Amino acid sequence: MPEAKAERIVHLDRLTSREVGEWMKTNDVIFVPHGPISGHGAWTTLGMHPHGAEAIAVLLARKCNGLVFPPLHTCFAGATRMYPGSVPFSYEYHVQTLKRVAHTLYQQGFGRILLLAFTNPEDMAGAVAARDLFDLEGELPVAALHATRGMESPAVKQLLGECGLDVGEAVMDYAAMRLLGYGRPVAEPQLALQGLPHGQDRNPEIREALYTLGIRGTRGFRYDAEHEHSSHGTVGQQWQGQPDIELGLKILEALAEWLLPAVEALKHHRDWLKAHPAKRVEKQAILGQ
Repeated sequence: MPEAKAERIVHLDRLTSREVGEWMKTNDVIFVPHGPISGHGAWTTLGMHPHGAEAIAVLLARKCNGLVFPPLHTCFAGATRMYPGSVPFSYEYHVQTLKRVAHTLYQQGFGRILLLAFTNPEDMAGAVAARDLFDLEGELPVAALHATRGMESPAVKQLLGECGLDVGEAVMDYAAMRLLGYGRPVAEPQLALQGLPHGQDRNPEIREALYTLGIRGTRGFRYDAEHEHSSHGTVGQQWQGQPDIELGLKILEALAEWLLPAVEALKHHRDWLKAHPAKRVEKQAILGQ
């Protein structure tokens, strides 16, 4: 049998400077996945968020001939700081790290830089960094992406509607690790098969107060019991006669497809800005024209 064609290397750190220089003659896209090392309970790993971001970045890079910067883990970890192994950083540090990386990549000649968060809370740091880099630091060609917004896309909703499984971060975590080449056995397999009820991620004594604050603005909180941040769907089920990790891979692929138009949209906006330099807004003789 002929050997399967090897996938193109997309990770920046696995290429030589000569290879990157040659690639830069015709390409300029790089993805910067970022996400915290944060507790996700009994069967979902501490690296779920960066695993998801890196896997989707790899899929995107293969689709658009881009590259992938090594994932950043020095990220805001939200309410998970009391879980063993969580490594939280401030939003300020997270944003500054993203901005430093983006500035350096831009100086190196990368013309489209996409900061890729899998979900919250890291998405906020990406959004702040992207806005600062545009509004205050020279209109750099940087955009922030939030992958799980695509869970509401038609392709993903169809997969979820047809599967009949409790799909969440857990199955995407194991799928992402497989895609990245370091798959592992499911932790706590019996618990992972059963899953946990949703909607119990706050202590009932303060749940209503936190909901009231959250719906009206923002308030920090912490998880105080393992189950509070363990309900991320099941893993280890069967899907169409295959392990459900295959479904996870399909979802990651659909999320990458949903994000893909942002690559060309960033180019269009960047090029438009070059053709239309910033100037002070003046009074219009007739508003609306």
